[in-house]
Amino acid sequence: MTQTPKYSDTQIVNGILHNDQAIIQHFFFKECKPMFEYIAHAIFDDNVERNELVNELFLYLQHNDWHKVRHFDYRSKLTTWVSVVAVRFFQKVRMQMIETTPIDALNNQGSIYKDALGNEKIYQALYRAIQQMPNPRYKKVIIELELNQSKPEIVAKSMNITVDNLYNIRRRARLQLKTIMLKGGYYA
Repeated sequence: MTQTPKYSDTQIVNGILHNDQAIIQHFFFKECKPMFEYIAHAIFDDNVERNELVNELFLYLQHNDWHKVRHFDYRSKLTTWVSVVAVRFFQKVRMQMIETTPIDALNNQGSIYKDALGNEKIYQALYRAIQQMPNPRYKKVIIELELNQSKPEIVAKSMNITVDNLYNIRRRARLQLKTIMLKGGYYA
C-alpha cells in the first residue's frame, strides 16, 4: 500500500502556481473530493459529473493568472478556503443556469435538427430533455454541435478550450442527455 504524499498549504499553492501536475492532481482529485461530492449532491442534485466540476473550478481559479489563489492569505486551511470559493461559484453557476435558460432557445436555433429529423414528436422530446440538462456547458455543446452543426474549432474557441476537450465534453453531454431522455420516458 503506497502512502499518499502529504503537502502543506504553501506547497500546494506553489505547486498550483507552477503547474505541478502531481500536486494539482493530488489536491483537486484527492483532497477536494469530499467537497466536489457535496457540491454535486447539494447544488446539482447529483446531475453533474464530478470531473466536470473539477474542470469548471480549475478554469475559474486559473482565470487571470490564478488571481484568487495568489491572494489566498493562509488564515484558514486551503481546503476550507477552496470549499467556500467553490460553493459560492457553483451556487452562482446554478442560479445562472436557472435564470438564463431560455424557454424558446431551440425555437430559433433548432430548425436544422428539426428538419433533419422530420419528426415533430422526437424534436419536442429532445427539446424538453435539453432544457433539463443541469450543466450549461453540456447544453451549449449539444446545441452548437448537434443542433446548429457549428464547426468544432469555432465552438472550442468561443468556450476557450481545445477541440480535444470539446469532444470530451460532447461525449459527456451526450451521455447526460441520453440519461435524461431515458429517465424521462422520452424514447418511445
